[in-house]
Amino acid sequence: MILISKRYRHVVLLTIFSAAVTWGSRADAEDAESVQKVVELNKKALAAYANLDVEEAINLLKQALETCRTAQLDDHLVAARTHVHMGVVLVAGLKQRDQGMEEFKKALQVDPTIKVTKGMLNPEVQSAFAEAAMDVSEGGEGEGTAPATAETKPQSAESAQPAEPAQPAQPASSVGSAIVHTAVTASAVGQPIVIQAEVPASLAAERVVLAYRPDGASDFVTREMDAVEGSDAYQSQIPAEATSGASVAYYIQAQDGQGQLLAQNGEAADPHIVNLGAKAAGGGIINGVTENETSNEGEEGGEGGEGASYWFALALGSGGGYHSGTPEANRTNDSGVALKDSGIAGALAFHISPEIGYFVSDSLLLSLQGRFQIVTGGSQINGSAVTSSKDACKGGVCHPAIYALAGLAKLTWFIGEPKKVTPFVSLAAGAGQIRHVVSLPSKDPANPSKPYLLGCPSSGCVDTVVGGPVLFGPGGGITVELSDSFLIVASTNVLVGVPHTMVNVDLNVGLAYVR
Repeated sequence: MILISKRYRHVVLLTIFSAAVTWGSRADAEDAESVQKVVELNKKALAAYANLDVEEAINLLKQALETCRTAQLDDHLVAARTHVHMGVVLVAGLKQRDQGMEEFKKALQVDPTIKVTKGMLNPEVQSAFAEAAMDVSEGGEGEGTAPATAETKPQSAESAQPAEPAQPAQPASSVGSAIVHTAVTASAVGQPIVIQAEVPASLAAERVVLAYRPDGASDFVTREMDAVEGSDAYQSQIPAEATSGASVAYYIQAQDGQGQLLAQNGEAADPHIVNLGAKAAGGGIINGVTENETSNEGEEGGEGGEGASYWFALALGSGGGYHSGTPEANRTNDSGVALKDSGIAGALAFHISPEIGYFVSDSLLLSLQGRFQIVTGGSQINGSAVTSSKDACKGGVCHPAIYALAGLAKLTWFIGEPKKVTPFVSLAAGAGQIRHVVSLPSKDPANPSKPYLLGCPSSGCVDTVVGGPVLFGPGGGITVELSDSFLIVASTNVLVGVPHTMVNVDLNVGLAYVR
């Protein structure tokens, strides 16, 4: 046995103490880093779920739970919250009730007081969670878990957020939901969002704080809410500059004079999520309110939840098809015989199609579309060379058509749930003209030595055949999401013209804006 003299004993003890403190600080730092990682994975999972990407949400939550296991955070509150999120996605997203209930039970075993966030509740989730809570209570699985968790892992997910306005002065499980607030679940991009809450006077709150986090930001920004005179209500707003992304997160806290937390509605690890965008424009545009939110009890909707959605598009295209009719500049040959041209030709050179519309339902767009065709390549007719009195160009110059105009009313159906690439079909009807560019010979095909169209160049005439004025037909295409408001639109439209017969197929590519 090695004996340590009293002289050096305090040096040894100090060394051991310093090493223990260093190891403990490092462990705490590692815990905080792991908690922050789990929080970020939960945020991404909730955003994916809000965008109806259930598979991505499941994968992100699995990563979060694996991080908890690796960092020995299985009994941490952030792990409990992750299990709740997994349960909601399984029950509401994949219709796997039994598997979802198992996740709810795991959460309740860590924190018996945990609840499903109000914004994620629907009757199906509420029923499954209640049954899971009953099973845990009857089996005694959750008893005594919460105090042990509070002692061994005092950090909540909030502690990983550097911009949080306050930390609880009491265990998280005892912070009540005394703040009455109807969560805002949807709003328009680029618009401020008014947030209101009622904080009972019995809390004796000195200040009420709104914390919000724009899409893509890592920290919450806080602002004090204003009291509404003559009531327990408080009000503030999330500014427009914070609502330019796909979503914005927020929660509310009531604090005492020392900044200690008295009550909260939402939390940093599980905030309220406001989906930003317009209703069902396809291509992943978020529909105002997701399916699981529409059945929330007591929720009246939020800012922008009722909103109408508008569609503005501009496309460029060209086409061609079958026609049968009389050429416009050369209606007869030089013998006075009426001409007729039938066959396949192009609608040269291109057309511009502006469109404005309104969403009458989540997947049905009613719109008006113009078609302005630029026609090129036509030949001028020299009327002085024309011998037939029936030709309109006799004695002058007949100029070819250089444009065609049409207007259409359209119904467009977006197929399936909105996603990155969304297909659609359409029906259109309207009035106007479409022109095909055709080539006519200058010599009689039956007798090349005989003049046929004397007013044309020796190489032959380039003329136009018109279709319409009644136009109708189907269409289809896809939208590709560029951002929350902008889409690329690629489409094929078939337009049938009568009584001047024409079947024209247009190919269009353009840009759409939805608000």
